[in-house]
Amino acid sequence: MENMKRIESLGFVIKKEKVATLASDYRFSELLLEDLDPFPGFYDHFHIPVNEKEQKPRSIFAVVKNRGLDDMDDFIRTTVAIKKETGLKFDAVPGWMELQNATTGCIRINMEDYAQLPEVIANYSKKGLEFLASRTVKPYISLIGIRKFMILDSLAPGIYKDTEMVDTYYLTIDKYLPWSDFERISISIRNNWEHKVYDAAQAGVYCKLGVVELVRIYDKHASLDRLKYLKEKYDLEASRD
Repeated sequence: MENMKRIESLGFVIKKEKVATLASDYRFSELLLEDLDPFPGFYDHFHIPVNEKEQKPRSIFAVVKNRGLDDMDDFIRTTVAIKKETGLKFDAVPGWMELQNATTGCIRINMEDYAQLPEVIANYSKKGLEFLASRTVKPYISLIGIRKFMILDSLAPGIYKDTEMVDTYYLTIDKYLPWSDFERISISIRNNWEHKVYDAAQAGVYCKLGVVELVRIYDKHASLDRLKYLKEKYDLEASRD
């Protein structure tokens, strides 16, 4: 897999994020949570302010009633139908998240114009998706996983650049790491490196032989040397576990 020039595959990303009930002038009847800090490792480490030219991406999580969106095919068909019927421009992927000591399904939604969010949610409801009822959820840290189609271009062996997400890269690692180990290793690597302003998440893509384990890196100041350094560190730490 490391020698492939391009990877086009279904994959996943797992990370911890701070979320809370969406602050909106529109009164939603559904439970919608907003990402308060999409890249905590990048912005929080030195309390870097975000200016108008460097706005953080914003994600909305619509919480569904069931444990997860088990039939991904139906979800994709539903999303495509809504876009075709309405002309709405949004990105939506299925996932799961921790909420009040339980794990529940969710839809992660990204949009340029969030004024259209009520229409997007209403159309999913019309198509049969059931959401949890709206309530106040104070800010908390949730482990969140999403599934999405990825197109990654090779920069060097085991190092890929996301073709759709700016400043986003993926590093292959040789073995699966439980989240607790991944988080511990990520903290250790950051604490022992002078370049600390980046964000790391656990990821993977599916292939014929199984899962290709990845580390997702978001870094506005990434260089190939820095990415190679991170890959070497993750490979080394993973080999010790």
